[in-house]
Amino acid sequence: MEFFDRIIESFSKKIDYVRKASMGVPKTFVIDLAVQILDQPYNLSGNVFYVWSAPNETDYVNIKVNKSSEPALQCFRQTGLRTPFEKLLITTPAGQSGDMVLLYGTESPEMLDIIDNRSATVAGLTDILAELQGDQLPEGYGQATIGVVQSQVLAANVDRKSFSIQAKSTNAGIVYVGFDNLVTAINWWAELQAGQSCDGDDYRGPIHAIATVAGQLIGFGEV
Repeated sequence: MEFFDRIIESFSKKIDYVRKASMGVPKTFVIDLAVQILDQPYNLSGNVFYVWSAPNETDYVNIKVNKSSEPALQCFRQTGLRTPFEKLLITTPAGQSGDMVLLYGTESPEMLDIIDNRSATVAGLTDILAELQGDQLPEGYGQATIGVVQSQVLAANVDRKSFSIQAKSTNAGIVYVGFDNLVTAINWWAELQAGQSCDGDDYRGPIHAIATVAGQLIGFGEV
Protein backbone atom coordinates (compact mmCIF):
# COMPACT_ATOMS: atom_id res chain seq x y z
CA MET A 1 0.00 0.00 0.00
CA GLU A 2 2.89 2.31 0.79
CA PHE A 3 4.29 1.77 -2.69
CA PHE A 4 1.07 2.90 -4.40
CA ASP A 5 0.78 5.87 -2.05
CA ARG A 6 4.24 7.00 -3.12
CA ILE A 7 3.28 6.66 -6.80
CA ILE A 8 0.13 8.74 -6.29
CA GLU A 9 2.05 11.33 -4.31
CA SER A 10 4.74 11.52 -7.00
CA PHE A 11 2.12 11.88 -9.74
CA SER A 12 0.32 14.57 -7.76
CA LYS A 13 3.57 16.52 -7.47
CA LYS A 14 4.07 16.32 -11.21
CA ILE A 15 0.54 17.56 -11.86
CA ASP A 16 1.13 20.39 -9.42
CA TYR A 17 4.37 21.23 -11.24
CA VAL A 18 2.55 21.38 -14.58
CA ARG A 19 -0.06 23.72 -13.11
CA LYS A 20 2.56 26.10 -11.77
CA ALA A 21 5.27 25.94 -14.44
CA SER A 22 5.21 28.51 -17.24
CA MET A 23 5.87 25.81 -19.82
CA GLY A 24 4.36 22.81 -18.15
CA VAL A 25 1.71 22.61 -20.85
CA PRO A 26 2.93 22.23 -24.48
CA LYS A 27 2.44 25.30 -26.66
CA THR A 28 2.15 25.80 -30.39
CA PHE A 29 3.89 28.19 -32.75
CA VAL A 30 2.69 28.80 -36.32
CA ILE A 31 5.14 29.39 -39.19
CA ASP A 32 3.84 30.87 -42.45
CA LEU A 33 5.73 28.87 -45.08
CA ALA A 34 4.88 31.39 -47.81
CA VAL A 35 6.95 34.09 -46.07
CA GLN A 36 10.66 33.54 -46.68
CA ILE A 37 12.85 34.13 -43.64
CA LEU A 38 16.53 33.42 -43.06
CA ASP A 39 17.77 32.47 -39.58
CA GLN A 40 14.88 34.42 -38.05
CA PRO A 41 15.32 34.18 -34.24
CA TYR A 42 12.34 33.21 -32.08
CA ASN A 43 12.70 33.36 -28.33
CA LEU A 44 11.07 30.04 -27.55
CA SER A 45 12.45 27.98 -24.69
CA GLY A 46 11.98 24.39 -23.68
CA ASN A 47 13.41 20.91 -23.91
CA VAL A 48 11.58 19.58 -26.96
CA PHE A 49 10.14 20.85 -30.23
CA TYR A 50 8.18 18.93 -32.83
CA VAL A 51 6.61 19.72 -36.22
CA TRP A 52 3.01 18.85 -35.44
CA SER A 53 1.50 19.61 -38.84
CA ALA A 54 2.34 20.96 -42.29
CA PRO A 55 0.37 21.21 -45.56
CA ASN A 56 2.53 18.61 -47.37
CA GLU A 57 4.89 15.82 -46.40
CA THR A 58 7.70 17.48 -48.35
CA ASP A 59 7.34 20.86 -46.60
CA TYR A 60 10.15 21.65 -44.20
CA VAL A 61 11.98 24.39 -42.32
CA ASN A 62 15.63 24.65 -41.33
CA ILE A 63 16.06 25.14 -37.59
CA LYS A 64 19.19 26.13 -35.71
CA VAL A 65 19.21 25.71 -31.93
CA ASN A 66 20.30 28.66 -29.77
CA LYS A 67 23.02 30.04 -32.10
CA SER A 68 23.28 30.93 -35.79
CA SER A 69 26.65 29.16 -35.87
CA GLU A 70 24.99 25.81 -35.11
CA PRO A 71 24.21 23.42 -37.99
CA ALA A 72 20.73 23.73 -39.47
CA LEU A 73 18.35 20.80 -38.99
CA GLN A 74 15.81 20.03 -41.72
CA CYS A 75 12.52 19.52 -39.92
CA PHE A 76 9.62 17.91 -41.77
CA ARG A 77 6.18 16.98 -40.50
CA GLN A 78 6.33 14.52 -37.59
CA THR A 79 9.97 15.21 -36.78
CA GLY A 80 11.47 17.05 -33.84
CA LEU A 81 14.27 17.21 -31.30
CA ARG A 82 14.74 16.76 -27.57
CA THR A 83 17.36 19.23 -26.37
CA PRO A 84 17.39 22.28 -24.07
CA PHE A 85 16.92 25.51 -26.03
CA GLU A 86 16.21 29.15 -25.37
CA LYS A 87 16.05 30.27 -28.98
CA LEU A 88 15.20 28.76 -32.36
CA LEU A 89 16.52 30.30 -35.57
CA ILE A 90 14.24 29.35 -38.44
CA THR A 91 14.66 29.49 -42.21
CA THR A 92 11.78 28.84 -44.63
CA PRO A 93 12.83 27.68 -48.13
CA ALA A 94 11.19 29.22 -51.20
CA GLY A 95 8.32 27.56 -53.04
CA GLN A 96 6.20 26.51 -50.06
CA SER A 97 2.88 27.81 -48.76
CA GLY A 98 0.47 27.30 -45.89
CA ASP A 99 0.98 27.08 -42.15
CA MET A 100 3.36 24.77 -40.33
CA VAL A 101 2.53 24.20 -36.66
CA LEU A 102 5.42 23.72 -34.25
CA LEU A 103 4.75 22.14 -30.85
CA TYR A 104 7.19 22.99 -28.06
CA GLY A 105 7.60 22.54 -24.27
CA THR A 106 8.40 21.60 -21.43
CA GLU A 107 10.76 22.26 -18.56
CA SER A 108 10.63 18.59 -17.67
CA PRO A 109 10.87 16.45 -20.85
CA GLU A 110 9.90 13.18 -19.16
CA MET A 111 6.50 14.75 -18.53
CA LEU A 112 5.81 15.27 -22.24
CA ASP A 113 5.34 12.27 -24.50
CA ILE A 114 4.13 13.03 -28.01
CA ILE A 115 1.65 10.48 -29.35
CA ASP A 116 1.39 10.58 -33.14
CA ASN A 117 0.25 7.57 -35.16
CA ARG A 118 -0.55 9.42 -38.38
CA SER A 119 2.37 7.85 -40.25
CA ALA A 120 0.98 4.40 -39.43
CA THR A 121 -2.61 5.21 -40.38
CA VAL A 122 -3.43 7.98 -42.84
CA ALA A 123 -0.59 10.45 -43.31
CA GLY A 124 1.78 9.49 -46.10
CA LEU A 125 -0.59 6.88 -47.56
CA THR A 126 -2.56 9.13 -49.92
CA ASP A 127 -0.22 8.65 -52.88
CA ILE A 128 0.07 4.90 -52.23
CA LEU A 129 -3.71 4.54 -52.11
CA ALA A 130 -4.08 6.49 -55.36
CA GLU A 131 -1.50 4.22 -57.01
CA LEU A 132 -3.32 1.07 -55.89
CA GLN A 133 -6.78 2.31 -56.85
CA GLY A 134 -5.83 3.72 -60.25
CA ASP A 135 -7.39 6.68 -62.01
CA GLN A 136 -11.02 7.07 -63.07
CA LEU A 137 -9.98 9.11 -66.11
CA PRO A 138 -7.13 8.27 -68.54
CA GLU A 139 -4.28 10.65 -69.20
CA GLY A 140 -4.82 10.12 -72.92
CA TYR A 141 -4.93 7.58 -75.75
CA GLY A 142 -4.93 7.49 -79.53
CA GLN A 143 -3.16 6.38 -82.68
CA ALA A 144 0.18 7.52 -84.07
CA THR A 145 1.99 6.97 -87.35
CA ILE A 146 5.59 5.84 -87.04
CA GLY A 147 8.12 6.16 -89.86
CA VAL A 148 11.74 5.38 -90.57
CA VAL A 149 12.77 8.53 -88.67
CA GLN A 150 12.19 8.35 -84.91
CA SER A 151 9.31 10.35 -83.41
CA GLN A 152 7.91 10.92 -79.95
CA VAL A 153 4.89 8.82 -79.01
CA LEU A 154 4.37 10.05 -75.43
CA ALA A 155 5.67 13.19 -73.80
CA ALA A 156 6.90 13.12 -70.21
CA ASN A 157 3.94 13.15 -67.83
CA VAL A 158 4.28 13.43 -64.05
CA ASP A 159 0.70 12.17 -63.58
CA ARG A 160 1.21 8.94 -65.52
CA LYS A 161 0.98 5.68 -63.59
CA SER A 162 1.27 3.27 -66.52
CA PHE A 163 1.22 3.17 -70.32
CA SER A 164 0.59 0.71 -73.13
CA ILE A 165 1.63 0.70 -76.81
CA GLN A 166 0.37 -1.74 -79.48
CA ALA A 167 1.34 -2.15 -83.13
CA LYS A 168 -1.63 -2.29 -85.49
CA SER A 169 -2.45 -5.78 -86.73
CA THR A 170 -2.11 -4.76 -90.40
CA ASN A 171 1.41 -3.33 -90.08
CA ALA A 172 3.95 -4.59 -92.60
CA GLY A 173 7.06 -3.55 -90.67
CA ILE A 174 8.49 -3.64 -87.16
CA VAL A 175 8.17 -0.79 -84.66
CA TYR A 176 11.02 -0.26 -82.18
CA VAL A 177 10.21 1.55 -78.93
CA GLY A 178 12.70 3.44 -76.73
CA PHE A 179 12.91 6.07 -74.02
CA ASP A 180 14.53 8.87 -76.03
CA ASN A 181 15.33 10.07 -79.55
CA LEU A 182 18.28 7.67 -79.77
CA VAL A 183 15.97 4.72 -80.44
CA THR A 184 16.97 2.69 -83.54
CA ALA A 185 16.60 -0.83 -84.87
CA ILE A 186 19.65 -1.80 -82.79
CA ASN A 187 18.98 0.42 -79.75
CA TRP A 188 15.51 -0.18 -78.38
CA TRP A 189 13.45 -1.25 -75.39
CA ALA A 190 10.62 -3.13 -77.14
CA GLU A 191 10.27 -4.65 -80.61
CA LEU A 192 6.68 -4.72 -81.85
CA GLN A 193 5.64 -6.80 -84.79
CA ALA A 194 2.06 -6.51 -86.10
CA GLY A 195 -0.42 -6.89 -83.24
CA GLN A 196 2.19 -7.02 -80.48
CA SER A 197 2.17 -4.67 -77.50
CA CYS A 198 4.32 -3.47 -74.61
CA ASP A 199 3.44 -1.96 -71.24
CA GLY A 200 5.27 0.03 -68.60
CA ASP A 201 4.60 0.94 -64.96
CA ASP A 202 6.14 3.67 -62.85
CA TYR A 203 7.89 5.38 -65.76
CA ARG A 204 6.83 8.97 -66.39
CA GLY A 205 9.36 10.06 -69.00
CA PRO A 206 9.01 10.30 -72.80
CA ILE A 207 8.49 7.39 -75.19
CA HIS A 208 9.90 7.39 -78.72
CA ALA A 209 9.54 4.95 -81.62
CA ILE A 210 10.94 4.19 -85.08
CA ALA A 211 9.85 1.71 -87.76
CA THR A 212 11.52 -0.37 -90.47
CA VAL A 213 8.83 0.69 -92.95
CA ALA A 214 7.19 4.08 -93.33
CA GLY A 215 3.57 4.59 -92.27
CA GLN A 216 3.35 2.01 -89.46
CA LEU A 217 0.51 2.56 -86.98
CA ILE A 218 0.53 2.14 -83.22
CA GLY A 219 -2.11 2.64 -80.58
CA PHE A 220 -1.09 4.19 -77.28
CA GLY A 221 -2.65 4.90 -73.93
CA GLU A 222 -1.57 6.17 -70.51
CA VAL A 223 -3.34 6.31 -67.18
